[in-house]
Amino acid sequence: MRVALTLEIRRSPHREQSWRELFEDCLWLFEQGEALGFDSLLVQEHFFNEDGYAPSMPAFLAALAERTSSARIGSYIYIAPLHHPAQLAQETAVIDQLSGGRLDVALGSGHRVAEYLAFGLNPKTRPSRMEEAIEILKLAWTGEPFSYEGRYHDLRDVVVKPEPLQRPHPPLWLAATAAAPAERAGRHGLHLAGATPDPEVHAAYREALAANGHDPAAARVSNPWSITITDEDPEAVWERNKHHYHYRWDYYRRIRAEIGDADLDYGLEPSAEAYRANELIGDAATVLGTLQPFVRELGLTDLVLFGPHPGIDLRGEGYETVARFAEQVVPTLKSW
Repeated sequence: MRVALTLEIRRSPHREQSWRELFEDCLWLFEQGEALGFDSLLVQEHFFNEDGYAPSMPAFLAALAERTSSARIGSYIYIAPLHHPAQLAQETAVIDQLSGGRLDVALGSGHRVAEYLAFGLNPKTRPSRMEEAIEILKLAWTGEPFSYEGRYHDLRDVVVKPEPLQRPHPPLWLAATAAAPAERAGRHGLHLAGATPDPEVHAAYREALAANGHDPAAARVSNPWSITITDEDPEAVWERNKHHYHYRWDYYRRIRAEIGDADLDYGLEPSAEAYRANELIGDAATVLGTLQPFVRELGLTDLVLFGPHPGIDLRGEGYETVARFAEQVVPTLKSW
């Protein structure tokens, strides 16, 4: 298995700091992630949030290209329907060149109505816009002149330069929490950035791969978990940081409800307390024992650690939990 680290890059109301301090703390922790042995460092994307959630994908990816040398870097995820696909192809090609061919590109449709409305787009067009984005990206990354006529884009003799360093293009992933986008990923032969243990979602992906002539053995499949490695009582850790956990998960609940998407479910132990079931807290043996059935049953090739919650001191408690995960869990994950 390969193991990735992602951070939200959000200025929490529970921690007073400047924007620059927040950005430097996040970049510092990503650098430490490389030193600790994470295979990939993944940057998220959102627009127009009060807490500045993940405000500039290309800026942070370019910074990571400069500050790291061995770990892969990647988007997690570009909200593709909110970008012009040819511009996105050019942006990612430049980052791939700057990073020495270390870029992974993951696309998703997003879940926030306000972002679509701010760009003057109808959220109901997410699926069809994603289809065009995938098709145009693949054409643009060839570096050759191409034309495309679709519902949203009409391009004539466009050439995107530079082309990516990786040929034919950087590894391309598609995010999915439901069967329809998973089927789309399989149909296009993309890797699956899943965020659900639902076997129907993963079955839809593998069936679409096979039905469209793509080799399932070449496919990569990831899933994220929010994990805290501790020798303390897990419930004591939960109580101490509960306000941080709520701040993370209530945002996702609200935006997914507004757009009509189902709540997130990571397959963990149910709890009567809100969002407790989204957090995997325990010692290394407990965490590994919880993860192993998912890895085997879903055929995961990659695991994404949803890093420290906004508001937690990234250079203190945040670093400590990432380091414990890297030292006590990652070596076993990589042996699976």
